[in-house]
Amino acid sequence: MGGTFDVLHDGHEALLGKAFEIAEHVFIGVTDGALAKRGRRKVTAFATRKRALLALLKEKGWTSHTVDRLTEEFGPAAYDDTLEAIVVSADRVEVAERINALRIREGHMPLRVVAVPMVLAEDDCPIASRRIRAKEIDRHGRMLRPLRFHVGSENPVKVTAARSVLKRFYRRPTVAAVAVDSGVGAQPMEKETVTGAIHRARSAIGSADFGIGIEAGLTWNETSGHWLDVQWCAVVDKAGRVTLGHGPGFAYPPAVANDVQLGRTVEEAMEKLTGVSDIGSKQGAIGYLTRGRLDRTQLTEMAVIAALVPRVRRELYGASS
Repeated sequence: MGGTFDVLHDGHEALLGKAFEIAEHVFIGVTDGALAKRGRRKVTAFATRKRALLALLKEKGWTSHTVDRLTEEFGPAAYDDTLEAIVVSADRVEVAERINALRIREGHMPLRVVAVPMVLAEDDCPIASRRIRAKEIDRHGRMLRPLRFHVGSENPVKVTAARSVLKRFYRRPTVAAVAVDSGVGAQPMEKETVTGAIHRARSAIGSADFGIGIEAGLTWNETSGHWLDVQWCAVVDKAGRVTLGHGPGFAYPPAVANDVQLGRTVEEAMEKLTGVSDIGSKQGAIGYLTRGRLDRTQLTEMAVIAALVPRVRRELYGASS
């Protein structure tokens, strides 16, 4: 395996841990010269980086290794027949494949490629030395500033619900409302609801760490024979990864369902039924239908929590979920 190992962090430890897990002996190439500086404004001196790496190896009890200078991109991995496998981070698999193509072309056996998932920081983006240098995160991926969330709506119910949930899962989150279009019709039906939530999240993220989109729509439930109101939530991070979740569904009174089929929105149909205008920004239809036992804010919170599940337990879902 190879790397620059500039400001050691949990991502480096994951790579090294996998290498020593599968191998009797590990060759570690530490980049130097132009190779180490490629794509970086600043890099610690080679001797300092090597010394820190050796200290980490000793601390972890990883003793069977060779640590050497790497000045060419492929180094001995391109030709050394004593090597059997190469350990790379998930974003460097293409480099390993290029090495194998070269080995095969030169008459050497290809290496077994072992890809290690990226270790993510609290903002669900990879831990990187440059981010640590910028004092954005620490070596374990903890944010050194509050996480920023943009909610793709100015509806106070959606913003309040998102803020309430985020405070339970993150330290000192900042939450701002951003006026965006849903990208779907005024009354989403079926898959349009999910599309609207995703569009809101992606349109809202801007300079934030996460964008959150929340969209309520009607879904036909064959078993019950009813149109169910279901709220979907989409959470997108700076890497573009989207996680989804939805809250519980409930049936509308026949008069409301019929009006929606005639082209009215749920809000218009509920106003006709209840006389309450702009009900979606207040208690919501669910508040009226449950006589105040459950309001729309609580219902929305459930959808937001469901969308955060793969982020709360990232180790169970992987970086591509």
